Amino acid sequence: MIHGSKLACPEKSSMVNKLKLLCDELDIGKESGDRSTASGFSVSLSRAKYVVKGHIVRFDKVWSNIGNDYNPQSGVYTSPKNGVYHFSCTVMSAGKKAIRVSLWKNNLKTVTSYSYHHYSGTLNLVLHLKKGDKVCIKQDYHENYIHSEPKFNYSMFSGFLIS
Repeated sequence: MIHGSKLACPEKSSMVNKLKLLCDELDIGKESGDRSTASGFSVSLSRAKYVVKGHIVRFDKVWSNIGNDYNPQSGVYTSPKNGVYHFSCTVMSAGKKAIRVSLWKNNLKTVTSYSYHHYSGTLNLVLHLKKGDKVCIKQDYHENYIHSEPKFNYSMFSGFLIS
């Protein structure tokens, strides 16, 4: 029952409970460290490497891994929940060597970056992922040299949950 502009106690209680349920469904009001709201990583190569065509590039230097959803041993990021994600990768070549890498979502190649002769190639992509989807960077062609140095970390891969 509504009296003027004020709600009676039973209606207030019902509305508050409905709002709490809605916020829980949307993950609103959770602490920033809560597993359900935070997922992101930034990784780089600690040294130059050759990667065989079709193989995953394993970025081994972990700068951040919020939620521990990136596995540096496999080079694969696993989506912790349904949502919209942003991914970026920059790779550098050196000398007369080249590198071509692609971002893969599960078994689907999405976008590709190419770099040759001391230049960097970058890719960026926003993807809708389902819980458990896998994202990685694979070496894509016969060009196979990725340049990096311990002091400079020229080649890197990152991603994060937007919403």
